[in-house]
Amino acid sequence: MDASNPSADPAPATDAGEAGAVPDAPAGAPAASGRWLRQGLPDLALLVLTLGALALCFLIARPFVTSLAWAMALAVVGWPLHRRIAARLRWPALAAACSLGVIAVLFVVPSVLVVPSIVDEAMGGYRLVRTRIESGAWNDALARHPLLGPVWEGLRQRLDLGDVLQQAGALLTSLGSLAVRLSFIGTVELALTAFFLFYFLRDRDTLLAGLRSLLPLAPAEADRVLGTVHDTVIATVYGKVLVAVVQGLLGGAMFWWLGLPAAWFWAIVMAVLSIIPLLGPPLVWAPAALLLMFEGQWGQAVLLLVWGTAVVGLADNLLYPIVVGRYLRLHTVPLLIALIGGVVVFGAVGFFVGPVVLAVALALLEIWRARAADDRAG
Repeated sequence: MDASNPSADPAPATDAGEAGAVPDAPAGAPAASGRWLRQGLPDLALLVLTLGALALCFLIARPFVTSLAWAMALAVVGWPLHRRIAARLRWPALAAACSLGVIAVLFVVPSVLVVPSIVDEAMGGYRLVRTRIESGAWNDALARHPLLGPVWEGLRQRLDLGDVLQQAGALLTSLGSLAVRLSFIGTVELALTAFFLFYFLRDRDTLLAGLRSLLPLAPAEADRVLGTVHDTVIATVYGKVLVAVVQGLLGGAMFWWLGLPAAWFWAIVMAVLSIIPLLGPPLVWAPAALLLMFEGQWGQAVLLLVWGTAVVGLADNLLYPIVVGRYLRLHTVPLLIALIGGVVVFGAVGFFVGPVVLAVALALLEIWRARAADDRAG
């Protein structure tokens, strides 16, 4: 080309057009730092503030977790009853109050009646044991036994029975004072549970609508998670009631077979204790077996111990996970872990919370799996 012809020369290279240079951003597009300052930093600050507020809310609500969980479980179980009552009453508050009264009679009154009977029986058993030991009747009964006689004689030489009885009496006294304090705490929690249950029944639809709006899920997904919570609570409660009835019948049948007094009354007590977490039929059949030993009826005592441990006890540990797991379509092993772990972490209310947490976690994982499958299909 002719160098004198300017039109033949190539266009001079500019900084923006050099190799490796980044082209100019379109007009009006924010820079990377501007985008972070305008969008990323406020979003991060909002996330930190939200997490901090939620953590503080949890700390504030932590003393009420037990009452809230019990109220939620009772609201789920008692909702069919409340729906029938609300259909006949015009005022929602009156319907909720009536439902609350019926639920209290069905669930609270039996427990209140059982606890004094247990305390009275424990004190009566202690007085009976002390009388038998001080009178020498227990020593004579054990001395006549060919296997336990030498063992008991060796223990008598090494132990001061009077001191042991005094320590046992002091322990019962301390347990009695602890029971009084726990009963006060239980009364407060019971009042809070009733308060929360009233509003859970009266404002159920409003609370569920607000919860659905807060969940970061599609409406169908939110309904699925809430339905999982409902089914888990129903299965847990009704499964526990079924197993409690079985345990009460098994324990009462053995009491009747051995000729113990008030066999079917104690069957009802064992059934109620089976429903209450952290308690159970051993509070009834273990002292009965001990009293049979004091009477020298070793065969009946051993039979009651074996029956209570191997039959009545395993009915709860084996039958309950099978019944609930079949309804929820969960394997027995993770359900049993959720039950025991829930009680260990959350206390008595973990009996409901553990399975609910497990079921909700599995439902959320299933939602993630379904979304991933839709993305692959798209």
